[in-house]
Amino acid sequence: MPYQHREYPEFSWSHSRNKKFQECPRSYYYHYYGSHNGWYDNAPEDARLAYRLKKLTSMALELGAAVHEGASSAIQCARMGKPAPTVADLYFIARFRLNTAWSESNDFSAWERFPNRRKMLHEFYYNSGISHNVVERAKKQLETCFQNLLESVSYREAAAAPRCEIKKVEEFVTFDMDGTPIHAVPDLIYRKGNDEWIVVDWKSGRNKADNISQASVYALYVRESLQVTQNILVRVEYLFHGETEEHFFTEDDLNKRAEDIEDSIAFMQSYLRDAARNEPLGKADFPIRQDTSLCRYCNFYQLDRDEIAARQTGPF
Repeated sequence: MPYQHREYPEFSWSHSRNKKFQECPRSYYYHYYGSHNGWYDNAPEDARLAYRLKKLTSMALELGAAVHEGASSAIQCARMGKPAPTVADLYFIARFRLNTAWSESNDFSAWERFPNRRKMLHEFYYNSGISHNVVERAKKQLETCFQNLLESVSYREAAAAPRCEIKKVEEFVTFDMDGTPIHAVPDLIYRKGNDEWIVVDWKSGRNKADNISQASVYALYVRESLQVTQNILVRVEYLFHGETEEHFFTEDDLNKRAEDIEDSIAFMQSYLRDAARNEPLGKADFPIRQDTSLCRYCNFYQLDRDEIAARQTGPF
């Protein structure tokens, strides 16, 4: 579909969007509304800056994306009958992505001109870069993740599954819920020989409390888009720790999750001046989070630095 200019972005729902809204409405505003059309040269400076800041990435995000790329490559090789990749093979692919992010982050002016084509790490934009110790820890994390990937049950099963969908990094899928597009980013979906459907979520970091909530959206996608009526298994593979977490979602589980999403959509749209156009209320109606101790890690910290500093008063 050819690009069409829109005064306001299309409204949609995703787990990450809901999470951002819950954590900080102001960051949510910048990400989905304040940055919209900021790619135009004649856009207001705040919109252009918000758009650039939206494009910031981080070492953790790039490392996670590199692990996902390695997982996709390994499974594709196995399904094509090629020799199984080694940890060294996968690390070779990953280091190119991370080295590119590091190199491009050292050229601020080039990123400022083309923020959608180049990488800028949060650690370089707001700080002095990445220390040697962080680089060494990242190397060890990559090697451990790839070793555990090749030993994981999901890798072995997907390689032999009669049907398999391997998603690229940041490739989302969409299904509809009462007219609202629902976006999800499952890493791997496959069907075993007994017609059991498995959705896999690769994690390169630690266990987080909201992973079950995220996994349930993937299961909803499988039910709605693939017309699967039986229980759906979502497996979270914590590759750095070599641990696996599994969740079977029943029809009742997914119906309840759908209701939660509908409630979330209604709450988000209560911050709109015009729901039909997805026109938001003003920036001031989207407050900064109460606990400002984490604001310096936000992509949009630069835009509200003075307001955050004014709230951080007291002797401690």
